[in-house]
Amino acid sequence: MNGVCGKTVRISVLMVMLSWSMTLVSAHAWWNEQWTLRKKISIDTASQAGGIKQNLADFPVLIRLHSGNFDFTKVKENGEDLRFVDADDKTLLKHHIEMLDAFDEIALVWVKVPAVSAGTVPGAIWLYYGNGEAAAADDPADTFDTFYQGVYHFNGLEGLPKDSTSYGIEPAEYTGGLGLAGVIGNGATFSGAGSVLRLGDNPAFNFSTGLTVSCWIKINEPQEDAVLFSRGGEGSEMTLGLGPDGLSAGITAEGSAYKTEPTMVVSVGEWHHVALVLSATGQMDLYVDGESGPSLKTGIAPSHFSGPLSFGSDIQGNRSFMGDMDELRITGAPRNADWIKAGFISQGPAGNFAVVALEEVNEAASGMPVFYLATIFQNITLDGLVVIGILIAMGAASWVVMIMKGFFLWNTSKGNKAFMEKYDAIEAPMALEGQSDLFVGSGLYKIYKAGCTSLKELGGMTKRTQDALNGDDENAVPPPKPSLSAKAVESVKAVLERGLNDEMNRLNAWMIVLILCISGGPFLGLLGTVWGVMNTFAAMAEAGEANIMAIAPGVASALATTVFGLLVAIPALFGYNFLTGRIRSITAQSGMFVDQFGLKVDAAYGEEK
Repeated sequence: MNGVCGKTVRISVLMVMLSWSMTLVSAHAWWNEQWTLRKKISIDTASQAGGIKQNLADFPVLIRLHSGNFDFTKVKENGEDLRFVDADDKTLLKHHIEMLDAFDEIALVWVKVPAVSAGTVPGAIWLYYGNGEAAAADDPADTFDTFYQGVYHFNGLEGLPKDSTSYGIEPAEYTGGLGLAGVIGNGATFSGAGSVLRLGDNPAFNFSTGLTVSCWIKINEPQEDAVLFSRGGEGSEMTLGLGPDGLSAGITAEGSAYKTEPTMVVSVGEWHHVALVLSATGQMDLYVDGESGPSLKTGIAPSHFSGPLSFGSDIQGNRSFMGDMDELRITGAPRNADWIKAGFISQGPAGNFAVVALEEVNEAASGMPVFYLATIFQNITLDGLVVIGILIAMGAASWVVMIMKGFFLWNTSKGNKAFMEKYDAIEAPMALEGQSDLFVGSGLYKIYKAGCTSLKELGGMTKRTQDALNGDDENAVPPPKPSLSAKAVESVKAVLERGLNDEMNRLNAWMIVLILCISGGPFLGLLGTVWGVMNTFAAMAEAGEANIMAIAPGVASALATTVFGLLVAIPALFGYNFLTGRIRSITAQSGMFVDQFGLKVDAAYGEEK
């Protein structure tokens, strides 16, 4: 029975070890060994994204990188070594860098994900970087599928907005402004009358299978009767309008006019995602912030209309829109409700669609785990490094003081002990004068020497007289014992007190360094933490992403300054308490010696009453 149990245990242990080794091999699977770093990006279509119910194919996912979730010092200046790989860790994905600012530590990257699953388990892709020899692989034309016939990020600072699709359709006219802050990087502004974005009549705009127009808007004041999108002319026109009651879409054709009910009121000063979907059968649907709005069957297909596409006003340049716009997309197909919702959540400032995880290092040969400390130190910003540098200097100074002061106090105690053993054995107060070589480091001997010097000056004793009194010269006839007045004895005691004060100053020298480390270290660390947390939240606000995975690395690195502050203060606190205890003991011994020596001088040389 015992043999069977033992065999079972060995088999169980073997299975556990085999499972563990397979886990290590799986954990260190690496797409390309030339890329040294990677991060896992989870794509949550269930709990966080509001419940996408259909699988989405070739969906462009926005990846927001900032100082809270990415170390820009480890990537090439223009992001040329960024690579995105599918969950299988084999399939390279197309991506398009809308912007990458290493100085401000912000990047916006669109990645074409082959399949965004509607399951409850989040999907994932891999972000690889850390290859200084990599060539640029940015491919905007293939990042957006062929149904996209126009994608305008408005990420430029001047000139005409650029189309990121394979069609590359440049606007025929643009009189708005660029370079303002949008919901995704920069945006465009329309200032009312005369501001328009017009795309010429292009063969790509046949919309035979349907049409989807989407964008982000922010109004600066209520709109009376503005047009966001229009195509056609008098008597035959399709429009997406904005009024006091909200968004509404309309079609005028073949003598008939159709108009949807308005959506919710669009609030002033806030970004909203709007989308108009027209099917090939004439079905018209409106969406605001990913939610389905009014719907209307018209029976008129979008292919019925021709001519330029106008954004910001109607074709005639009237009914102008006044506000900001970002991420304008024109799709030659009717996108479904889940696609619209996923687009809103992926692009929106909440940043909970694609979550960037912690950094992993290629350590295929070691089989050792990557410790979180490396991630923390990799994310420490320049201001944090400055604070940590100051704290390291303070900590080094405190350790130098503690070590040197500890050695000094040990040497002083040793010298004082040797001196007191000799001093207690003598009767003549000045018997040990001139024997400093025997009491190296003794603070008591320094006080004693000062007292002896004062006695010689006050008593007018020559060395022979002193030797005779001390019994050091056997042939000398002792002269009469010097007699000191009460005032002279008090003068000697004053010299002893001054020597005691000098010794106390010597004992307490440099202890202020430990006090500064104890009191200032935690506050400097706290300053670095508060500053780092402010930077993290500011970077997230700038990038428009807010989730725990984005906050955690930045806050953890900010807290590192507080840890350094405590690592400076705690040893200094223990060292200070230990050293001050030793100093108090030596000071008390020195005070007792001063009183004892004063009494002995008075007894030996004081005037008889």
